[in-house]
Amino acid sequence: MSLTTRPSLLQRIRDPGDGRSWREFSRIYRPLLYRYARARGLDRESAEEVTQQCMAILAEKMPAFEYARGKGGFKSWLRRLANNRITDLFRRKKLPLARSADLRRPQQRELSPEELWEREWERRHLKYCLELIRDEVAPITYQAFEYHVLAEWPVKKVTETLNVSADQVYAAKSRITRRLRKTMRELLGGEA
Repeated sequence: MSLTTRPSLLQRIRDPGDGRSWREFSRIYRPLLYRYARARGLDRESAEEVTQQCMAILAEKMPAFEYARGKGGFKSWLRRLANNRITDLFRRKKLPLARSADLRRPQQRELSPEELWEREWERRHLKYCLELIRDEVAPITYQAFEYHVLAEWPVKKVTETLNVSADQVYAAKSRITRRLRKTMRELLGGEA
């Protein structure tokens, strides 16, 4: 599934004075950039440095950014920006690419930078949409969804924990899943 960014949000943040849109943008993309930098091997301080650099460049470049879906779009551009800042930091600070202890560990297939980016992109957008939905539904409804769908609890455990019926758990799952799809489509330009 290829997730892109809602063109209307990209249009709105072209106005540096639109604080509301910039806060929404930052709420989605700042954690994405930070988690991606951490996943690429940076410590917390370095990951925050990369995140700050990327956000500063975004603030500078977005007024002139032209959304062009066919040219790879914002998602690809942002990933290149993050990768370039990470590479620059490794060079500038002469950070080691791998420690000897890392090389002695049993080898697991590591995700490529592209796979890491895709995973973090999807995870961050999903988390943002769930935060919006959580504020729109009754707390018990969201809890039932969270326990059953996100935590993968069996229905019986959810009903016993929350003192609700199985029908309420299934209804919460259905309602929130439907809302989640709609919210993701709206956020990501209809491609979710």
